[in-house]
Amino acid sequence: MTLLEVVIALAVFSIAVVALIGTINKIADTATDSQKFLEVEQTLESLIDEFGKMPQLREMEENIKPGPDGVAYRVTIELVRDLKNKEGRFLQDTYRIRASARWNDGGGPTEISAETLRYAGAFQPL
Repeated sequence: MTLLEVVIALAVFSIAVVALIGTINKIADTATDSQKFLEVEQTLESLIDEFGKMPQLREMEENIKPGPDGVAYRVTIELVRDLKNKEGRFLQDTYRIRASARWNDGGGPTEISAETLRYAGAFQPL
């Protein structure tokens, strides 16, 4: 009878350990995904800053090939037409800078993007 109780206790303990290991693996995968997502977001922000501070802002499109992390980036700059302020006046020389990232995370392609508006003369030298 004691041997049967020990076997049942070991079976229950084994089931609990297997469930715990699965949960720990899932937490590690989520942490890794979150870290990659954060790195991609920071790179998008850097790209927007880099392209937005060009002295001669102009319409363009640039594709950045995937690096070792497997993330491909794309930056587009386009002139915004028909943009008005609160008083109804047109804002000229305003550009939309959009950066997007695309990678395959194992479950299929993932894409995120960020954008901002910049005045063309904001970073011209005096």
